[in-house]
Amino acid sequence: MKMTIAFILSFGILAGFFSNNEVVEKNDLEDIKKLADQNDVEIISWMALSRGKIGQANDAKDMLNQVEVFMKNSDSYSWETLLEEKDSHYVWTGQKLNEQGISESIKLKAYKMGEKYEIAITNEAKGNQLTVDQLEWVSKHFNDSKTFYTVSGVMESTEIQLDEVASKFVSDAQAKTVEQLKERSFVSVSAYTTIFDSELLTAKQEKMNLQIGLRMGEDRTKIDVTIGTPIITTEY
Repeated sequence: MKMTIAFILSFGILAGFFSNNEVVEKNDLEDIKKLADQNDVEIISWMALSRGKIGQANDAKDMLNQVEVFMKNSDSYSWETLLEEKDSHYVWTGQKLNEQGISESIKLKAYKMGEKYEIAITNEAKGNQLTVDQLEWVSKHFNDSKTFYTVSGVMESTEIQLDEVASKFVSDAQAKTVEQLKERSFVSVSAYTTIFDSELLTAKQEKMNLQIGLRMGEDRTKIDVTIGTPIITTEY
């Protein structure tokens, strides 16, 4: 059974999302990489995701004009319309591959709220091997306190049980376990550490900002590893 962000939502994890520190002095994605390296995880993919609002429009004409200006100012992206429900809901997406080998995407959503339109934005960046140049780029373009980071990879299987492997990850991150789900070939741990700059509140009002998912491969020689802060936002 694959777990997704919807599963996490069902437990009320997204009760609050805020920053531990006002001043960002480091990059959380780099800290996840260090945690992966400590446990000999070969990184296969990574993702940074943030959401926000561009602004508000008085009517459909004003909204479409704002979106058009935004797209013109972001003309390095290839834009397309995904949804257009007149006088109701609109979605556009822009994509490009940058010089660091990072796949960038922007999703704009405009929706009617009363007599006006709200314009929201989702920024997403994806890559494979996590290089120094990519880490520097992410540090410049994403604010840790408002970003979800996820890293996926694989590590060699050992005779140690999955929950013990998960415990080592938690210990290496100087974290405290908040919740844990154990199955025969899968373990998911939610924890809290002061290493990361963002945090969420669980349904029980406990702080968390680290999720680790471990899944044993079918041949039991490899373990699929997914690490996220403040939560994992991909299937794992």
